[in-house]
Amino acid sequence: MAPMKRWAVRAGAGAGALVVLAGGAFWFGGGYDRWSTDRALTSACDGVLPADGIRAALGERRLKSFADRSEGGLDDPTTSLRVTCGISREPGENTGKDVGEGSVSVTVNGVPTLNREDRRYESLYPEVRSASQPPSPLGQGWTGVFATSNSGTDAEATTAVLLDCAPGRGDLLVTVEADVDHPLGDSPFDNPERRTAFARIATDTAANASRRYGCDAELGEPLKTAPLPVNEDEYVAPADAEGTCAGIAARGKTVARAWESDRGTAPYETCALGNTRGDTTYLATAHYGPYAEGALHDYVERFGDPDPTETGQRSGVLRHNTYWTTADCPADATPAFFSLTTPRDEVEGTKADRTYALATLKTFAERSSKTHGCAAPAEPSAPTDSSDSSGKDPS
Repeated sequence: MAPMKRWAVRAGAGAGALVVLAGGAFWFGGGYDRWSTDRALTSACDGVLPADGIRAALGERRLKSFADRSEGGLDDPTTSLRVTCGISREPGENTGKDVGEGSVSVTVNGVPTLNREDRRYESLYPEVRSASQPPSPLGQGWTGVFATSNSGTDAEATTAVLLDCAPGRGDLLVTVEADVDHPLGDSPFDNPERRTAFARIATDTAANASRRYGCDAELGEPLKTAPLPVNEDEYVAPADAEGTCAGIAARGKTVARAWESDRGTAPYETCALGNTRGDTTYLATAHYGPYAEGALHDYVERFGDPDPTETGQRSGVLRHNTYWTTADCPADATPAFFSLTTPRDEVEGTKADRTYALATLKTFAERSSKTHGCAAPAEPSAPTDSSDSSGKDPS
């Protein structure tokens, strides 16, 4: 029996060694990284993330999730849906499509926000983080925008997609913010493949979220490319503008350049106007749907301005040197909100300054509103007494 026992011991030891070798092969061969990544991608953000799309953008090796949170529901009568999560790649771990250390943060919001009182001191929706240049409409059947900014060795991109859900279910806003480290030089988002890979995360997440939360929205086409917003040197003379700055008049050296995006049906549009040195002097912005709701919330709750809509105002001047007006849109409960930010001393400037600002806002708002199928915006107005910045007619 002794030889049999020795054989059994040797066999058991051999089997144990095979288990150890198999475990080592699994660990060092990347099996654990893949398993860990799969677990993170399938559980984060209520499972609406596109796993393949995130791998294409961040690489094939180990990814981890962070800041995972979910509350409310699209059909909840008291608390709006808000789902957030982040996916990041740990330094030095990627050997796939290397775009530097990177992360994506995803937010899925139900629109409109029902529990505003609970969010008094925060923005209702993620901002479209960008440089001072206009974001580009996503197109290809999607109501959305793509914006980029570049600071030092950090490149950021924001893709926002707004879904028009079936009647009675509200809407969905999906926002993806990408943050990628890179050496000094060109931004990784200058590369069409990388740019589109990050933008696809938003459209694919939107498609998954539409099914997951019963939105049943009509979706756009599979994203083939993501538009690149204009650079600082891609300006035109105001007279040559054909997009979001079309129709706006020049004003000597103060308004000699225009940075614009194509005119479309994006829920957030801007036109930047600048002087001969290239400094931005005026910024016109169109907010639709959640962005209109969020802009008014920010002015009232975060900046301390009185709510002009409660008194029935449709246009005026807010603090922080901002002229504004509104337009009714058949598809949105919140009127479209148009604003024109001026130089610091503009509101207290001359009558000619105010006349130019009002004419610029009028042109911008009318053209944007018409493209979106909204009613004509209210006539922009300003107090005759420059000391009154509330937007009310002085009495």
